[in-house]
Amino acid sequence: MAEPDPSDHIEWKIYQWEQILPGSGFDRIEPAARILQLAAVIVREMDKIAKDEGLINQGDYQVLSILRISRHLGEEMTITDVAGRLASTTATMVNRVDRLEALGYVRRTPHPTDRRALYLAVTPEGIACVQRIVVLRTRRRERWLACLTDEERASLTKLLGKLASA
Repeated sequence: MAEPDPSDHIEWKIYQWEQILPGSGFDRIEPAARILQLAAVIVREMDKIAKDEGLINQGDYQVLSILRISRHLGEEMTITDVAGRLASTTATMVNRVDRLEALGYVRRTPHPTDRRALYLAVTPEGIACVQRIVVLRTRRRERWLACLTDEERASLTKLLGKLASA
């Protein structure tokens, strides 16, 4: 393996581990390291967009997004439903919904048949917020992907799908 570019943290780290444990195949896992590196960048950027719109992080955006889509589909959702869609705990979701309710973005309404359950509804203010954020997120992602051709995007999408289902 050639001497790495010192400004490329992943290349440098792989090179160093190959020196410590030669022949271990660290160079073969470079794509996974690159995916993790990019994921961290994306999470930071998406959190920043959410924070700039007054939310705590993109997790709050995700709740608003699910509630906005469910409204569009005519579905009613409880905290448990939203937690399930986001693979989150109900406790975490209660905290998020409390925060979003305090901002005036979500309201709780009584469930018609279960006194213990409450439906969640996104308010007009919440709709405006989530729709601003989805536009900003889409523009940001488009800028990231601008360096790729349409063919490269299609190939990357196919490869990432293949990895996700492996």
